[in-house]
Amino acid sequence: MPHEVVIMVEGLWKQYGFPTPRLVRDLSRVLRGRRGDDERDEPWALREIHLEVKRGETVGIVGRNGAGKSTLLKILAGVSAPTRGRVEVKGRIFPMIELNAGLHMELTGRENIRLLGVIMGFSRKEIEAKMPDIEEFTELGDWLDRPVRTYSTGMLARLGFGVAVNVESDVILIDETFAVGDLKFSNKSLARIKEMRESGATVLLVSHSLDTLQFVAQRGILLETGRMVAQGSALEAINAYERLVFRSERERLQHKVRSRISSGEALIHGARIVDLAGNTVTEIHAGDPFGVEVDLELNRKLERPLFSLGILNAAGILCKWNISEEDGYNPNDLANRFLLTAWIRNNSLASGAYEVHFAVRDASSFETLERLAGVASFAVLGDRRSRGVIGGPCVWEARPRDSIRDDHEPSARSSPGSA
Repeated sequence: MPHEVVIMVEGLWKQYGFPTPRLVRDLSRVLRGRRGDDERDEPWALREIHLEVKRGETVGIVGRNGAGKSTLLKILAGVSAPTRGRVEVKGRIFPMIELNAGLHMELTGRENIRLLGVIMGFSRKEIEAKMPDIEEFTELGDWLDRPVRTYSTGMLARLGFGVAVNVESDVILIDETFAVGDLKFSNKSLARIKEMRESGATVLLVSHSLDTLQFVAQRGILLETGRMVAQGSALEAINAYERLVFRSERERLQHKVRSRISSGEALIHGARIVDLAGNTVTEIHAGDPFGVEVDLELNRKLERPLFSLGILNAAGILCKWNISEEDGYNPNDLANRFLLTAWIRNNSLASGAYEVHFAVRDASSFETLERLAGVASFAVLGDRRSRGVIGGPCVWEARPRDSIRDDHEPSARSSPGSA
């Protein structure tokens, strides 16, 4: 039954450690001036999770470190018990939550395959029948008959994943397994997951590789501080995750310690990001124009004032750098205090978090009068995935090879040693 619900989670809460005694909680609330039963007082790993997964679905789980992704998989695998709520999983489960989970380090790879098969309820005959397929998939060769303690992390991934995708499992739980495999193994694993999904297996996949999730998952959920804050298609969940990260990065950049160089002859009082209507904004939709407005004071009149503006992403990579004189702005009457706005009307910045560096110089002597790193910060949010430094679509075109004229053919290269 393709539409059968095989994973049901209702009102799931999870708390690690021992609950704080009620008397201590009540006293803490009184001291902080709060009353009532406040769930925020408790260190909950998961909070009020509701989830249904149907047979044959592949669901990607995204979220920042500590969001509760691995905890959710452990509860679904039966490794950890919920503090409250109901969890029901139908069918045989194969959890790949940790690389060495269920493996005995002193046994060989082949012996561990048999051990995992027994744990999953297979007979020896069934395990031996699957052994050639597992051997072929893992490509471990002679290493299959060596102790697992001698394996690298990539080899452990091959062994565990080879068992997971070659035995009949109704539900497979995967936590970051692709991160340790090489490119060839990752591609083979992704292809096998798609085959399993088509044959009716249900897969829950945690990965920080967003491209992997977008490729293999049909649905996606976003966890943040133990709560499910978004769900939908895999792309919708990934976009929500990126927006969450970019906003967080912008706040980090906003409170970042700034470096300043000043001669005392100019002073940057502040800066803000503005839209075309002059409103202060901290978030810009991808492609929309915006301006950087600087509150600037000059203590002397400059014959050739020179202003420079740099926009850096959260990784510190310079994405845009403009100099006023090169842009055709050559004022000679600026003095005292004024507002200077640099308009970015062709905004090609990719989605992400950014900070602004600003400097004012005397072009006649190229003396730096004032330079401030991190004068403002903002986030660019869009409907597309964030890749690279600049955004925007390409126009794609394909045409028959025969349509290319002879004069477009590349010239023949001279052979080595020819005149």
